[in-house]
Amino acid sequence: MSEDTVASQVADLLHELAALRLLIGLPQDRDRRRHLREPRRDISIFRIDGKEVDCAIEDLSIGGAFIIADWPVKPDAEIELNIPEAGNVAARVVCSTENGVHVQFDSIGDPQLIAIANSMRAHYIK
Repeated sequence: MSEDTVASQVADLLHELAALRLLIGLPQDRDRRRHLREPRRDISIFRIDGKEVDCAIEDLSIGGAFIIADWPVKPDAEIELNIPEAGNVAARVVCSTENGVHVQFDSIGDPQLIAIANSMRAHYIK
């Protein structure tokens, strides 16, 4: 078997693997989320009522994020979340639990949307 043939087979296998990772990550019927999410662990900040709060972004989608922070936030609170590749994004707290805070992006700009989509693409299609 030639090196080109082996390289082609490996590329095909990696593509299949990426497709499976993507399929597994897609929201299921019972899932309240509508968008594919990218697991991550980014240290970041969010702003609420003029204060900057340290947080960690645990997962990210084009529709929202799950963050962890030692700061009380209530549902419907408006925050501004700093996403490393997309900058500051306006978000609304959907729910806050002892495990973290779920936020939804209400008005996200095209450059931010593209940056998040590119990050997700890089995560799933390696």
